[in-house]
Amino acid sequence: MTQGTMANPLCDLTRVEDYLEAIYDLIQTKGYARSVDIAEHLGVKTPSVTNMIQKLDGMGLVAYERYRGLTLTETGERMARFSRQKHELITKFLMTLGIEERIAKADAEGIEHHVHKETLNQIARFIDYVSDHPSWFKAFESLKDKPSSSRGVIGMR
Repeated sequence: MTQGTMANPLCDLTRVEDYLEAIYDLIQTKGYARSVDIAEHLGVKTPSVTNMIQKLDGMGLVAYERYRGLTLTETGERMARFSRQKHELITKFLMTLGIEERIAKADAEGIEHHVHKETLNQIARFIDYVSDHPSWFKAFESLKDKPSSSRGVIGMR
């Protein structure tokens, strides 16, 4: 492999998590996950899905039988659930901050792959605190239309 074609481990992990989460979601909603369903869910072409499924199978994350579909292994399901939980927690956090749901979900998709477990724990604690102290959050909400004193934030000034 030349330097320009070397695999990026973070990119690969992001793709693995995206595929596992899509497979998990499809199995939960439809009872099965086929390549065409995964391709549609992720907005990619079926041959790309086939290649990734073979990689996931080789990693022991899915059990793939040609022409019969696939299931998640125990490890694959555990990773998919964790990815789904990260996504839901970050979405909830962003919506708690007043971000519109559509934007929160899109942002969570990118953030979920690059956030430390300690950060996730703090986000969960923050959400719990806000839920338990609504008066504190009302004070924060009242600042919504007030200009921020933060410097260097894109679009803030």
